[in-house]
Amino acid sequence: MGQSIIELHLEQNECAGTEQMVTFGLRRTNTVVVSNQNATLGHSEQIFLPDGVECNGSCSYRSPVTFSNFDPSARITSVENIKYVRIKMEHSYIGDIYINITCPNGQKADIMRYAGTGSSACDGTIPTESVGWLYGDNLNEGYYFGEANDEENETNPCDANAVKNEPGVGWNYCWSNNTTSGYQYAPGDGIVYRATNGGNDNIVDSSNVAAHSRFYHPDQSFTRLIGCPLNGTWFIEVVDGYSVDNGYIFEWDLSLDASLIDSCRAVSYDVTGGPSVRVNDSTFRLIAPAYVQHDSTVNYRFIVVSSCGDTIDTTAAITYHPNLQGDTIDTAVCEALRWGSRLYDRDTMFSFNGSSYWGCDSIGTVNLTVYPSYRHHFYDTVCVNEPYFFEGETYYSHGTYTMRMATVRGCDSLLVLHLHVMSEDMRAGIKAIPLIVTPEEPDIELYDASRHNDWSEWQMGGEEQRATHLTYRYPVEEDSLVIELVAFSYAGCSDTARVTARIDRTMVTVPNVFTPNLETNKVWRPVLLDVSEMEVWIYSRQGNMVAHLEGTDACWDGRNLDGTPCPQGSYVYQMRYRSNLRSEQVLTRAGSITLIR
Repeated sequence: MGQSIIELHLEQNECAGTEQMVTFGLRRTNTVVVSNQNATLGHSEQIFLPDGVECNGSCSYRSPVTFSNFDPSARITSVENIKYVRIKMEHSYIGDIYINITCPNGQKADIMRYAGTGSSACDGTIPTESVGWLYGDNLNEGYYFGEANDEENETNPCDANAVKNEPGVGWNYCWSNNTTSGYQYAPGDGIVYRATNGGNDNIVDSSNVAAHSRFYHPDQSFTRLIGCPLNGTWFIEVVDGYSVDNGYIFEWDLSLDASLIDSCRAVSYDVTGGPSVRVNDSTFRLIAPAYVQHDSTVNYRFIVVSSCGDTIDTTAAITYHPNLQGDTIDTAVCEALRWGSRLYDRDTMFSFNGSSYWGCDSIGTVNLTVYPSYRHHFYDTVCVNEPYFFEGETYYSHGTYTMRMATVRGCDSLLVLHLHVMSEDMRAGIKAIPLIVTPEEPDIELYDASRHNDWSEWQMGGEEQRATHLTYRYPVEEDSLVIELVAFSYAGCSDTARVTARIDRTMVTVPNVFTPNLETNKVWRPVLLDVSEMEVWIYSRQGNMVAHLEGTDACWDGRNLDGTPCPQGSYVYQMRYRSNLRSEQVLTRAGSITLIR
């Protein structure tokens, strides 16, 4: 049973005299679930994605799942072995985030590229090759994942519990390259995010996991994960590259090919460690002590034997709390505690006569004196990004802020600030097509994608312009260019968006004649500029391959694959190569070569 687990669903705090019925194999309250670790593992912890700031020393937010039930030598051999990656999430402005998945040996694939239309303290941690959308039929990066809470607390951007950092509603999104499981992909070629069919045309359409429909292709094919071991820890990594609009991941899972697993079945169950009564083969009644004077803990052991002869067990501790009667006490509380109107149930811990109890039925008398507390409200406004000072604290964002102060009797009293930030919803945005130019085609189409502003100004190359759309000619002598758009409001507020454009200077020069028998020009070698990979096939006029070259330093010395000299004459070549700046794009070239001896 080494490939199985026991999941416990028990009440682990009980009052004396309270018994529990536990059943193996059911998923309800008070049950023990025996399950094979299958090929789908998930992580359901709620993960806060701050808005482009470094928190706890990192811009990267990772969430792991660990497989252990495959053969130790098992590897990903095709994209069919990976059924899908599902993420339940919400985030406003999908172009703000970068997501990848990494397997146990460190291989990774980008699930979603960063649009690169803004800047933050974290955008520099995103790999260069993972920045910049290919627009085509894609939605604008201003669309949302799920029903996002389009707010953030600028004063406490790392605190998930801060006002305005509350989560929205997560929707399911699945990414896959698998073609054998009946999945239906989002329409269009490549990576295309579509608006929802439900009327919310600013939300990306969610995936229907049960129906296998509206799945999306990952930005980088899962062929990048071929060779990964199946066993070990896989994780997704998320980086928010823009300094506004946070989000949440509520759960995610990775589904691998279940046919690669051999599993056993459970054949017997037992409970030891404390008094219990077997009701049937898989149901037990845990016997609780009728009375305890102090908290008493019993460690129950749940045991399963499999048809393969393996045994697994898990131990769970149940703490029984006492029932007490007859105490009388005089005490005083502050009005804010609401003594006498608050409901204390079995999960509420409260203090009485110097001891703590768990809501177990007890009888006691309390003579209670209530002292008053006070609350004062203040209302004010401030422009966005301007500090507001209140009782020694500094605030920047819209919200309600509370300061606690004690009265002479020690009761909490409150000063409440209601702060309104003018033009807080204003946001600058840039859509630039393309972000990578060439010396032959240096023009960039720039679109103002700002919202809730009154006017905008473009700032690049020392010039300022006002236009919702303009064509800008890239200065070809520069390797990169920062383009800024500043959005303004009549209230005097502003916001800045930035994108970085780059120039691709890739050049390939191919000689057409070489003379292996002379002292000069002895080899045929292409001259390359800004090329990261090259592969060449050379054929005779009869169509026979005579040479195969790999690498940017490769050359041909005029010999056959078997090392014998090729005769004088004409040959043809076919070349594939990639540029340094756009390594995801495969370029081709073909031509003829004259060999003279």
